[in-house]
Amino acid sequence: MKDIFKGVIIKVVSIIVVAGLIGLGGIFLYNYFTNNILGLNQHANSSNIQIVKEKLKETAELNTGSYLCTTVVTKENSRTIKGWKIPLTRKSFVISYDGTVKAGIKNLTKAEVIPSEGNVVIKLPEIEITDITIDNDSFKIMDESNNIFNSISIGDLNDAQKELKKKMKESAVEKGVLDIAKNNAETLLSEMLKSSTGDYDVKVEWK
Repeated sequence: MKDIFKGVIIKVVSIIVVAGLIGLGGIFLYNYFTNNILGLNQHANSSNIQIVKEKLKETAELNTGSYLCTTVVTKENSRTIKGWKIPLTRKSFVISYDGTVKAGIKNLTKAEVIPSEGNVVIKLPEIEITDITIDNDSFKIMDESNNIFNSISIGDLNDAQKELKKKMKESAVEKGVLDIAKNNAETLLSEMLKSSTGDYDVKVEWK
C-alpha cells in the first residue's frame, strides 16, 4: 500500500515538474517572439514607412494629367461717367492663346503613410489643378475695334489673360483632366514607391 501511495506521489510531482517546465518554456518562447520577431517586424515597418516618406518628399509636386487647348476670349467696353456709356468710346477685341492645364498633387508631403499588415498604405490629398500656362508666342488678334478715345491697353490684355485661364480651367475639368490625373497618380505612385526587394506592397487610397 505504501509503495502504491509513494508511486502516486512521484507521478503527481513529475506531472507538476513537467507542467512547470512547459510553462517556463512557453514564457521563454513568448518573450523571445515578442522581443525578437515582433521587434524585427516593427523595425522593418518603421524603416519601410521612412523610405516611402523620403520618396514622397523628394517628388514633392506630382503632375499626372495635362490638357492642351486653344482658347478664345472677347472683350469690349466703353468709357463711362456714373454708369453712363460715353458715345464713340466703344472698343473691342477678340484674341486667342494656346495653353496647358496641369492637374495632380501639389504637395505629396501631406500624404499620410500608414503601416498595414506588412504593407504600406498611402492616403493622398485630392487631385487638383496645379498650373495653367499660356503660350505667349501663340497670341493671335482675331478681331479688333480700337478707339482713339479709349484705346486697347496692357491692362485690357492682362484682364483677357485672366479670363482665358479661367476658361481653360473650366474646359479642362469638363474634359475630365482630374479623373485622368487621379488614375495616373495611383498607377505611378504604386510603382514608384513599392519596394525594389519585395519587402512590402504599396496600397494607394485618397483622403
